Amino acid sequence: MSHPDLRAGPEADLRVAFDRYARLVRRSLGSDMALVSLVEEQRQAFVGADGLTGELATTRETPLSHSFCQWVVADQAPLVITDARLDERLRSNLAIPDLGVIGYAGYPIRDQHGTIVGSLCAITHEPREWSGADLASLQDLAAACSSELAQRGLRAEAARAADSAANLSRRSSVLLALSEGLASTRTLGDVAVAVEAVSIEQLGCSRAGIWIDDTAQHPGTSDPVGDDARLHYVPPTGDDWRSAQLNQRLGLDHSNPLGSAMVLQRPVWFHDRAAQNEHYGHLDLSAQVGEARAFLPLYDTDGVSLGAMALVWDTARDQSDEDVTTMTALASYTAQAVSRALLVQERLDALVTLQSALLPALPRSTGQEIAARYRPAAARDQVGGDWYDAVVMPGGDTSLMIGDVVGHDLGAAATMGQVRNMLRAITWAVDDRPAANVRLLDHALHDLEVEGLATLVHARIEAPGPEDDEPGGRWLAWTNAGHPPPLLLGPEGRCSYLQDGPPDLMIGVLPDVERADQRVLVAAGSTLLLYTDGLVERRGEHLDEGLERLAAAVADHGHLPVEKFLDAVLRDLADDDLDDDIAVMAVRFTPDD
Repeated sequence: MSHPDLRAGPEADLRVAFDRYARLVRRSLGSDMALVSLVEEQRQAFVGADGLTGELATTRETPLSHSFCQWVVADQAPLVITDARLDERLRSNLAIPDLGVIGYAGYPIRDQHGTIVGSLCAITHEPREWSGADLASLQDLAAACSSELAQRGLRAEAARAADSAANLSRRSSVLLALSEGLASTRTLGDVAVAVEAVSIEQLGCSRAGIWIDDTAQHPGTSDPVGDDARLHYVPPTGDDWRSAQLNQRLGLDHSNPLGSAMVLQRPVWFHDRAAQNEHYGHLDLSAQVGEARAFLPLYDTDGVSLGAMALVWDTARDQSDEDVTTMTALASYTAQAVSRALLVQERLDALVTLQSALLPALPRSTGQEIAARYRPAAARDQVGGDWYDAVVMPGGDTSLMIGDVVGHDLGAAATMGQVRNMLRAITWAVDDRPAANVRLLDHALHDLEVEGLATLVHARIEAPGPEDDEPGGRWLAWTNAGHPPPLLLGPEGRCSYLQDGPPDLMIGVLPDVERADQRVLVAAGSTLLLYTDGLVERRGEHLDEGLERLAAAVADHGHLPVEKFLDAVLRDLADDDLDDDIAVMAVRFTPDD
């Protein structure tokens, strides 16, 4: 049995302390040698000695084939021998011919638990009759030596306990930080950012990232990209990890370390970059950085494969037990966050699909070219109530509608569907002025107890009468219920907002509010743009700035066909980080045949 705790501490300090006991024994009993010997499973080690010579003075240990002290431990009692050559149990011991051990007197020494772990012994090279005074002195010195061992053992245990407590506290702190860092994530992009941050701050990594299994992101699809690449890299915001970008698609197999971790269902660790490259030199390593690296599989609580994560350190290192514990915890928290993000994404995909399904097909039998677009917000849980519609009236005129229900949730999307369908039905059936239709809609929402507030613009394109002097022109009548004003681009390229005074009150507030129609003659070749506020509003910016930006974009792209015109305007104004949904509809007034 090994007792490393009994010999803990600097070697020089140990020898100073226990060599003193050996000198006292040798001086007190007049022996040739004296030893403080600890017995282990395969050897005896001399933590204290006096009188050793040759190589033994340096190694300070022997195998048990050369040990008398082992019998002190085995017997749990002192061993006193006058002539070992005459003792039946000891006469074949190699300590006699090799070390010259003839006379021997050894008393047990005990550790902090009271266990006999070795002996304090006196040795002579000739037969020795040990007197009562000799043995009494040896017994007292063995007791003192035991006290020294016990104190050192207790101090070592206390130090280990303190280290363990410190490690536990440090590990708990790290695990808490990992948990908190990933608890608030909602999207895969959020998870990628959090994994990078907590790995750098808590694990000392220089790089960290996640690769997602395509079949987890697209359930029921075994090979969504038509090849063996099933893992794709999820870049965090502002990503500059070139090596990950070069290897953004990987196979779920042993061709790469991430795939290997998933196939083996355990972490894959490399001490340094060279160790990894021995196995995966075929990968694009032109931008490789760092040294030590770990690849960990990500599985949900049901054991479903989600992907894998990679951790990279700047320097070479071996993994400790604490590393394994912390990395395993990080992988577990990351898998939970990824699973949650995938569920949120699946739900939001369904919501966006639902909302898109509520948007109508545009009529094709009008005298104008009409195009429309819908863009969901970047925060895809913020499903909004933006919508558009166009209806060809029984008499041939075209009604246009665009609106925004207040709110960013499934309820807003449902209310949007009701409002749009009601206004469409009223417009087609009643065939009245836009203001009258919107007033009727307000009454219907109130009487049918449809709760919700909305802004909208309702317009009608009418054919010119015989008294109109604008060849090919058409009348546009509209009413505005609290919505951003329509924008008209003339054939000469001049933009103007259709707004005469403040807009009327939004719908859903007062059903009896008066609403006004406005009317303008629109020249052939003009383009009308209807839009929701997400196109022009920006946090911390005055609305006028957004309106100016929109007018400039419309003027720049007004020469394009209406479909390409809309796409170009959206490219200029709607970035990938939209705060709000956007609905936009463009109408190109074509000349009459």
